[in-house]
Amino acid sequence: MVSINAVKAIARKEFTDKLNNRWIVVISIAFTVFTIIISYFGSSVSGVTGFREMAPTIASLTSLVIYFIPILALTLGGGVIADERDRHTLDIYLASPISVSEFIAGKFIGLSISLSLPTIIGFMVSGIVLFLNITNASILSYILFIVHSIILGLIFLSISFLVSVLFYDRAKVIAFTVFAWLFFTVLYDLGLIGVLVVSKGRINVDILSILLMFNPIDIYRIMNFMSIGEYSLFLGLSSIEFPKFLNMPVLWGICMIWIVVPLTISFSLFKRKYLT
Repeated sequence: MVSINAVKAIARKEFTDKLNNRWIVVISIAFTVFTIIISYFGSSVSGVTGFREMAPTIASLTSLVIYFIPILALTLGGGVIADERDRHTLDIYLASPISVSEFIAGKFIGLSISLSLPTIIGFMVSGIVLFLNITNASILSYILFIVHSIILGLIFLSISFLVSVLFYDRAKVIAFTVFAWLFFTVLYDLGLIGVLVVSKGRINVDILSILLMFNPIDIYRIMNFMSIGEYSLFLGLSSIEFPKFLNMPVLWGICMIWIVVPLTISFSLFKRKYLT
């Protein structure tokens, strides 16, 4: 049986550590500054600067988040096991009356708060600036954007736990973290573009949409576009219309799968590697 007190204690320690080393403050400020800059200069390539309508602003901010939050989450959780090994505290955890599920859950909850809090603070502070400068701004669309950004962070945090359990050596963790970030942010979509090129655009839209579900960053893009009323996604030079079976409840459900599955595998592997 999982002890809630044990989970809370581990989560509190993780959050306190990040709070004490100013990590949360730095990331909150970074989110605020980057959001305002992207919102103001997002159309500078077309010779226009200034705050625009909410829909193109969220589209621009989506491009910021897909590069920024995944690497933060992967870095934050990638060393969760390696750090304990380096500090020689992992054996203490394993020898104490704490179950693997309590250890993993406590670590994940603590780091989730450490990642989500600066995301909320940074985007809410910059959101105030946006709403003061954008007429007819949609509060709901912006709130959904923040929620989706938090979900994206939790997905990659869950993936980082799996990486940490698989490779407890710090050098391997760093190498695979960089590869995972590069794969999901760049390589996966390049592969899909290659499929479109080879098939000359004849691939079934439903199949292509399903393939997009294997990349949490594409899911994040789709959710944000749907929130602003845009129901197509540009992949390379092609525009893909979302099929009817892709709606918000379905996408949120897939996101939950992306969070739960890596964590479950992490739990199983951790138990097998360190308790057998």
